[in-house]
Amino acid sequence: MSDDEIRAPRPEAGLIHALLDQLAAEFAAPPFRAQIAAAREEYFTRTGKVFEDDAEVYEARTVAFLEWYVAERPLAEGRSPALIALERTPADSVNADRRMALARIATSHRSLFDIAKVEGNRVELEDVLGGARFSVVERRSTIGFEVGAIVEARVVWDGADPLFTKTFLFHPRDARTEILNLVDDSLMTGAGRDEIMGKLSQLYLRWHRHGHLNAGRIYKGGFTGNTAGPVVL
Repeated sequence: MSDDEIRAPRPEAGLIHALLDQLAAEFAAPPFRAQIAAAREEYFTRTGKVFEDDAEVYEARTVAFLEWYVAERPLAEGRSPALIALERTPADSVNADRRMALARIATSHRSLFDIAKVEGNRVELEDVLGGARFSVVERRSTIGFEVGAIVEARVVWDGADPLFTKTFLFHPRDARTEILNLVDDSLMTGAGRDEIMGKLSQLYLRWHRHGHLNAGRIYKGGFTGNTAGPVVL
């Protein structure tokens, strides 16, 4: 058994996940309701509008939205909920762990990754949008992580290792070539990280709604517009 497999979970790892949930609830309540509604519309316009009959995709995309809102989305104050919460937390010994966890949420890294290696509970990733390489500990289960898979995920430092937050978007394996070609073409035209991941998220929804068929053809067809209908959450 490797050192990673026997290492006890650090308290901060659990605190980070708990804070993501707490901040999502706090910054969805008054006086932030109008701001989260605007953020929701922005996010699902970019990534594809989901509905309850999208089954597991609906739940996963909802949680992914809340993580993005908490960690990244600037509010009217000009800062994300995580940074606002950090500023409001007293800088004393009682709140030291909370402040550190909030800072790590605010500096977490969401991107599109190519899985290069899976060994024990450690996953080696290459950021296909930025080129960085990460060695991430997944303390829950690495079932479903396969070498060569392309996944959208968020990585956060827990004080000892990079780890994943709650949500993943695993793109179909048989569209790997088309995905990487779309990424290369988009980067060459100057597209940003959010725009590229948003396009791919919409293509994933299209593939999902086609019964998980013709992934290569759907992704090769590229981005032709957003899904129709209102945002339902």
